[in-house]
Amino acid sequence: MTTAAKRRQPIPAETFDHGDARRYRRGCTCRPCTDAATSEARRWKYLRETGRGGVVAANKVIAHVWKLRAAGMTDQEIRAQARLSPPHLYQIIRQGGTVRHTTATRILSIPIPEITGPSRNGTHVPILGTKRRLQTLNAEGWPCKELDRRLDTGTGYTAYLIRAAGDIVRYSTADTVRHFYTTLAGLIPEEHGVTATNARQTRARAAAKQWARAAYWDDEDFDNPDFTPALSDDDLGMHQLGALRRAEIAHLAAFNLSHAEIAARLGMAEGYVRDIAREINTGQKRIRTAGPAANESLGAAA
Repeated sequence: MTTAAKRRQPIPAETFDHGDARRYRRGCTCRPCTDAATSEARRWKYLRETGRGGVVAANKVIAHVWKLRAAGMTDQEIRAQARLSPPHLYQIIRQGGTVRHTTATRILSIPIPEITGPSRNGTHVPILGTKRRLQTLNAEGWPCKELDRRLDTGTGYTAYLIRAAGDIVRYSTADTVRHFYTTLAGLIPEEHGVTATNARQTRARAAAKQWARAAYWDDEDFDNPDFTPALSDDDLGMHQLGALRRAEIAHLAAFNLSHAEIAARLGMAEGYVRDIAREINTGQKRIRTAGPAANESLGAAA
């Protein structure tokens, strides 16, 4: 025996204010509603006559919804401001494709609120930024077990987030990781309860997986799917590579690490680190002398 599908109840006209074309389509014939319906019909006719459809791609609309969720807005608040029914909002997010121009305008006009602190929002956001922040902490030498302890979660939770196959995560989780990353940024694991061996092994595993370290990121880049950090020297020009190495050395020198410790951590020659540190401290560029091969070539040219 099969059960008939439950029909969705129509939205009553009273749901919408007078002056809304949707109220007119539900039977209200007052002057404001009639004028709104006439204006909408004229606009659609104009778009068709000028070769423009009444629908637009949903990409920007979906991206804006993600940003609103990431800023802490609930789906109920988004629907209320955009004047959408629950099925309509979820249909846009899940199916993509196109949406009516009027619908897109209402959603895109919702301002993104300022993030004021941790949230328990249960909606979902892309997991990319969460993964990248945890991977970066690994690359800096923070083992997953230590991250679990500091987050007060079950063992293996951060490793699970890093390996997660899905594309989304609860906003509350993403927000917790975002604030957590901020608290650990700039701290040296060996000085905060992580043994030198564990830190070294964690950095080595992260390097083998090509996870970028903190110096390669700006905060807004973590959540940007179009940004990929340059992980090899081949991806950078000479000046870009030099600037990046200076930034890494300056960052570690600020924690009073010795030149030898910085060189070991970054995989650079101690003399190179010493020269860059001197440049940073004195503000004077070091004098670069040509190597033996260069001198021989100059002599041959003469």
